[in-house]
Amino acid sequence: MKMRTRPAALAVALALAWAPTPGRGETPADLGERLFDANCAQCHGERISNPNNLFDLKELRKDERARFDTSVRQGKGQMPAWDGTFTDAEFDALWAYIRAVSD
Repeated sequence: MKMRTRPAALAVALALAWAPTPGRGETPADLGERLFDANCAQCHGERISNPNNLFDLKELRKDERARFDTSVRQGKGQMPAWDGTFTDAEFDALWAYIRAVSD
């Protein structure tokens, strides 16, 4: 008997297999650093050094998570929208990294 693979199920399985997740012993901030380095550092600088005189992410206060989410998910100015690119857990990890570098 032949098994049929449904394309949607296969796509979900592959997406879950390739989605960045914290590795063993890795904190959310560690994952956030990897995501930041791969997707954000080209504009916001290594370790959020802000070489391009953009908004300094280190200036975000702990109580400004909603501001971060809105700006990153919807895009702002020259920054593209990242909603649909990152999972909620990845947005959490990026925020954890920003907080770790800022505190």
